[in-house]
Amino acid sequence: MSTYRMFVGGVQVTAVSDGNLFLEKSFYPEISGDRWAEYSSQVQPDGRVLMNLGSFVLHSAGRNILVDTGIGPTPGRFMADCGRLPGEMRDGGVPPEDIDIVLLTHLHGDHVGWNIVGEGDDRRLGFPKARYLAPKIDWEDSLAMSNSTAGPPEDEAARMRRVDAFVQKVLPLETFGCLDLYEGMHSVTPEITTLPSPGHTPGHMCVMIESQGKKAIIIADAAHLPHEVHETDWVCRGDRDGAATIATREKLLDDAERSGALVLAGHFPAPGVGRLDRTNGRRYWQAL
Repeated sequence: MSTYRMFVGGVQVTAVSDGNLFLEKSFYPEISGDRWAEYSSQVQPDGRVLMNLGSFVLHSAGRNILVDTGIGPTPGRFMADCGRLPGEMRDGGVPPEDIDIVLLTHLHGDHVGWNIVGEGDDRRLGFPKARYLAPKIDWEDSLAMSNSTAGPPEDEAARMRRVDAFVQKVLPLETFGCLDLYEGMHSVTPEITTLPSPGHTPGHMCVMIESQGKKAIIIADAAHLPHEVHETDWVCRGDRDGAATIATREKLLDDAERSGALVLAGHFPAPGVGRLDRTNGRRYWQAL
């Protein structure tokens, strides 16, 4: 179980996980074996890299807000051990039935998987009383991609994972009448605000928490592994715009380091809660 609870000012944060994602080192196509040598501890004996499928439940202004929903009950096109999210939420005292808002940072398949559960006539909302908030830019981009065979400059497997996730787990939200599209610095509650952070996807969002003088940022897929807080030029296959990814990552991390904000990173080892520290000119991730 990966459940972990803390407070950022008056906002209760519960870190939960849907399981683990397994990726080949080729997930970073431009990174040579030599550059991996320093980070061999992050590579499993079988040569794959393990990433947490973390989500965060925020209790703010009397509302329970779930940020991202994992891969879902089955791995589908992913290499993953998944399906844990509802159980972890219940163990953490915030069951799926108590979620008021599902806040999606972007629409990749490992962040939307529990939006919809069941199939055919049994298809239903994974969070039955929630309003689902999706980035408008990613919604429009995914809709265009699902209606085209051309798509963006991604490999075909990645494109199909994204199209499948959108068609099966995001598009039906419109039919259920529970979808709201948001853009820019959108105020979810007085303590929680979205922050545009394009690069990984065109509409990728981070989530700012500011309460009682305390600050934290959910970085979503602005970074995937802990050493990226220093190796900010590591671009993965899922990053649509590599240059924008790097620029976004550097600004986010510089701002977090300067302000002393907590960093909540769903793909870092569970629970993915830590701070940034600098020693001898090098920035490090310090897990709490």
